Amino acid sequence: MRSARHFFRNIIVPGAFRIPKEVSVNGSIDATISGRIDGNVKGNVKTTGKLVVSETASIRGHIYASDLVVHGKVYGDVYISNKAHISNQAFVKGDVNAIVLELEEGAVVEGAIRKNVQPVLKTETPPVADHHHQVVGEAIPAPAAPAANEEEEEQTTSWF
Repeated sequence: MRSARHFFRNIIVPGAFRIPKEVSVNGSIDATISGRIDGNVKGNVKTTGKLVVSETASIRGHIYASDLVVHGKVYGDVYISNKAHISNQAFVKGDVNAIVLELEEGAVVEGAIRKNVQPVLKTETPPVADHHHQVVGEAIPAPAAPAANEEEEEQTTSWF
């Protein structure tokens, strides 16, 4: 079994993207390469590679990646097609969907944990009614944006 440090070290390879802690991104990131985020992102992060969320990072959006290592804060759902590692320093407020999940003692996950890798893309469709007032279609709500309540950020709790 590989350690989280080994996984963490190997994530930053030549050609990978990196967002330094001094940088804030207001918008989504869509990459076909692996990367590391040390700064703040307000938007979804999608990559077909591995993603590291460092201890200085904060992401307010959903994450889609093949592999994930979280040391920082994530406010949104996580969809990982392979392996997710959540360290004892991490805080995740959202559902975690992965094939393999490593959760260190002391990590905080406020959401459901599922062995489901396919993100359910929810679209909002209004119900269609006929003349007899029967509902023909069903409305499916779009995923809600992560809450921006700063008080919730400070009130982290642990199951351990």
